[in-house]
Amino acid sequence: MAVRSTPSALAPCPGRASGGRVASLAVLVLALGAGARSAEGAPEFVQCAEMTDPGPATTAPPCGWDWLRRLAEASVQETVTDGEYFLLAPEVKTVDGRPARSGGGLALIAQRRVVRGDERLLEREVLFEEGGLRVLHTERIRGNRRTLTYRELQPSGARTWLAEWDVSGGDGRILGYGWHRPTHERFVAHEGLVGPLELLENLRAAGPGQVADLAEVLDPLAANASQLKLEVMPGSGTQGTIVRAARSDGTLVVEARMEHGTRLLDSLRLTGGSRVAKAISRAEFEQRHALWNRPRVPAHERALAELSGRR
Repeated sequence: MAVRSTPSALAPCPGRASGGRVASLAVLVLALGAGARSAEGAPEFVQCAEMTDPGPATTAPPCGWDWLRRLAEASVQETVTDGEYFLLAPEVKTVDGRPARSGGGLALIAQRRVVRGDERLLEREVLFEEGGLRVLHTERIRGNRRTLTYRELQPSGARTWLAEWDVSGGDGRILGYGWHRPTHERFVAHEGLVGPLELLENLRAAGPGQVADLAEVLDPLAANASQLKLEVMPGSGTQGTIVRAARSDGTLVVEARMEHGTRLLDSLRLTGGSRVAKAISRAEFEQRHALWNRPRVPAHERALAELSGRR
């Protein structure tokens, strides 16, 4: 399923246009702005907008004609967004031993892929039913440059882990905020280093016999590069292909089953055990997301508000 939206315009640099160019630019900016407003209703719009952020390791784009060229390129590039949605619910074993959903939900998972020109943005959002915890993992891919951002958002605070590197090798940078201590450090990025989301994309795109046994991945949960063992298990009958990546100690990074005859994911597993996230519709995802993500007011605060209202 693909959702297409028009990219938003970049903010213009003041004092560089005059006369007829001002009118032309105004018309172009208004047209792009109208397209952006029409896309704001989609949940992916916030993630699409991140692609216009150059990131902390780059400098601001220059003003003048170079900015005009970038704006013209942005006006003709379509932003394509693909989304897949999953529900992680408890499972029980039936009499015949096959897994079955027992109802209820533990977490919602959305995987999105945004493409504009030569830039890709991969995203995984995980929202837990209890506690209000939301995890947002994004990877920006442009040429050889990679930027991985991992955020944990809770009602009581948030923390962020960000890494930037080049897949051709060399020094990378790690920044961390909200953890026990701020992190500002360099690391050696070996050639071919990728993030977990890019690894899953590569596994899905590869054909039989095209996957190496090992891969080096920058793992935000380990806060370091990890060598993963890769497995591709071909499907049989109506069962689709299964791809799997695990750390050297056997802990799972990702396991996914593709629908038979397609590259769409039918299920997703991010940890060990029997809990598997099953594919659901976007409508069900949005309905549960709105319900789980609503502000929760503690009982004592509701009681105080009610007492204040009576006075």
